[in-house]
Amino acid sequence: MKKIILSLFFVFLFVISNSQNLSQNKTHSIEAKLAAKEQTQKLRDRVVKGEKMEDIARQYSEDPGSSMKGGLYENVGKGVLVPEFENVAFGLKQGQVSQVFETVYGYHFVQLVKHHGDLVDIRHILVIPKEKK
Repeated sequence: MKKIILSLFFVFLFVISNSQNLSQNKTHSIEAKLAAKEQTQKLRDRVVKGEKMEDIARQYSEDPGSSMKGGLYENVGKGVLVPEFENVAFGLKQGQVSQVFETVYGYHFVQLVKHHGDLVDIRHILVIPKEKK
């Protein structure tokens, strides 16, 4: 029952976040996107060198649904995430850290915590491009 509630909570957060981001329909400059991608790559490098992903996610991830939980989403099934994210998350081996990739939300990297049945537990970090004022 706890897994079902957590899964529904994740879907709820994702749908709300998705509708807010898409309703803004904002395109970012090449400079903003490049800066976000570079920042995401630096964070990924720190994880690959041995820093705990959950600590970095708490400090730097801009995903409101997971940052305070160390980037953790549990019991995520196929069809819940945007396709780019899903393809990466479900293509990893346990413990593996993905390369940096882009979705409509910004730049991410993902670590597969556990694959159980048709569900995965993942950690991820999101960096959203920002325009300089």
